[in-house]
Amino acid sequence: MTLIVQKFGGTSVGTPERIRRVAGRIVRERAGGRDVVVVVSAMGDTTDDLLELAAAVSPEPRRRHPRELDMLLTAGERIAMSLVAMAVRDAGVEAISLTGSQAAIITDDSHTGAHIEEVKATRVREELARGRVVIVAGFQGVSRRREVTTLGRGGSDTTAVALAAALGAERCDIYTDVDGVYTADPRRVAGARRIERIDYAEMVELATSGAQVMHPRAVEIGARFAVPIRVRSSFRGDDDAGTLITRIERMEPIEGMALTGLASEPGHARLTLRGLPATMAATTRALERFAATRVSLDMVAPVDRADGARRDLQLTLKEEALAEAERAARELVGELGGEGYDVKRGLTRVAVVGSGMHDRPGVYALEFQALERTGVSVHALSSSGITIRVLVDAAQEDAALRALHDAFGLGEMAR
Repeated sequence: MTLIVQKFGGTSVGTPERIRRVAGRIVRERAGGRDVVVVVSAMGDTTDDLLELAAAVSPEPRRRHPRELDMLLTAGERIAMSLVAMAVRDAGVEAISLTGSQAAIITDDSHTGAHIEEVKATRVREELARGRVVIVAGFQGVSRRREVTTLGRGGSDTTAVALAAALGAERCDIYTDVDGVYTADPRRVAGARRIERIDYAEMVELATSGAQVMHPRAVEIGARFAVPIRVRSSFRGDDDAGTLITRIERMEPIEGMALTGLASEPGHARLTLRGLPATMAATTRALERFAATRVSLDMVAPVDRADGARRDLQLTLKEEALAEAERAARELVGELGGEGYDVKRGLTRVAVVGSGMHDRPGVYALEFQALERTGVSVHALSSSGITIRVLVDAAQEDAALRALHDAFGLGEMAR
């Protein structure tokens, strides 16, 4: 008998009525002759509510014990898993709920952001052999020291794909409140179209760049273990195809360009250290200081002055890290004899994702022409193998997305 893993997000199980609807979908899948393992997130805003409770009891984040926070937050998924199991049983199919530790999802020792080291899933296999649907709490696991851990943002997606890999599932279906992956956010770009099939690497880039349909960690596991992932809406019929994330062998010409879509992420800033010595030693010391203060940098661009003696170091980062970054900047300017530093807040990172861009002349020109015509200014730029990212003013995010979507013809290229 083949096996399907289904994951239902918080919106999908947000009310008793929705839980019963989810149970009906699970039962229909089981009736099709497949074993079914289900992963659930906490209901609706449960996790946010629990975080608010923690803040009310322990107002200072730095003093809030991460172990106890994990113990608290895992309660949300345990509530959801038991209710879904009840609904499935009421619909006439045997079901059992398991926590992350009962399902033997083994993680490292990090609290609030653990990584999965192994999925033993012995109990899951035993329950499947008994003819039961197994409902597993997402977002959580257990360390080898028998401590309960949580997996951080996107943890339930990660749980589902990791279980699918460990169990040799035919596919992992991710049910959410959208009906697939689009060429751009359809709430912002009217011409955005649903993508029928997308390669793992492109999906990782979109997710990393701000597309919130899937978490990149989950997609990376899917790619590593060749688990097809289908993103579907839990509010549409069983025949809705959604988007299939899989490995795609390209048929386009070698010199062709196959664009996939756009993604954006607000909350970025640019920090410029002015007048540093134009030496590798000074630049390395600056980067080491930011690393030591655990400030994650996105784009790094050294810009040498005309005289060759001084350098401006442009760095981009999340706005939430600015306080620590500015402290480090003040220290570095003093220690290295720099002139000062500037900060530009309120930026959004916009990414164009697709293969073949870096072998095709004129891609950067096309992008900048589209943005210039729309009156959008670019404050920083970076690129990887299949992605070009620019920072724009947050107020111009929608205009930038629409301009690039039209310029690259993404509405017509969806697949």
